[in-house]
Amino acid sequence: MSVRDVQAVIEASAYVRHGSVTRHGRSYSTCICPKTACGAVASGDERDGCPEHSLTPAQYWHWSAECPQVLAAARTAVDRGLAVFPLPIGGRVPEPGWQRQATLLPERLPELLAGRGVGIGCRASNTVVLDLDVHGDDDGPGVLAALADRLGEALPDTFTVGTPSGGQHLYFRAPMGCTIGSVSGGRSPLGPGIDVRGPGRRSGGYLVGPGSVVGGLPYTIAHNVPVAPLPDWIGQRLRAQQ
Repeated sequence: MSVRDVQAVIEASAYVRHGSVTRHGRSYSTCICPKTACGAVASGDERDGCPEHSLTPAQYWHWSAECPQVLAAARTAVDRGLAVFPLPIGGRVPEPGWQRQATLLPERLPELLAGRGVGIGCRASNTVVLDLDVHGDDDGPGVLAALADRLGEALPDTFTVGTPSGGQHLYFRAPMGCTIGSVSGGRSPLGPGIDVRGPGRRSGGYLVGPGSVVGGLPYTIAHNVPVAPLPDWIGQRLRAQQ
């Protein structure tokens, strides 16, 4: 593990240094733990309190991607039929070949996600996902609710992930042969503040999955229910733009 990798872990997970030890006349930070609620200590005896210590006596840290809560979130996603692949820790952009790594096998997750973030592949999951943004002038949830109200439709109850900005990822099961692609940057036919990720015609889109921490902020499961079928009133508008 290089010094650069260690620093990436610290920055990605909002880690805080605490405690010190003197060795050979020099003082070292003895523990680096996340400020998020994953079982690590914020005070007290760092050596006894931190769930994970490794590397050298001068550098210790708790791997966010090995946190039980991260694996639990990834397993929940797989249980809901969502294919998981690894993301660089703290990052949103996957490495080349991520499509081949996407899995629905829970037994693969501990090795696959060790020291990594969680991504969800839309094609391997056969899903269309609405990314409802909430930042600046965007109010994706409000725009989608207004569209449903105008059409006299109801938003179905479905698996939902909360994003760091306060937005949501709404997951929907795509119909057989669905080729709905990914749309972002305000070009969605559903309205401003709503990005779309879908299976597409080839490799498909992806999302940062539950359990990931980006910029020190987590993606969390906001509503743990089965993935609902894609409503016709949403699918028709998305297919019309293809």
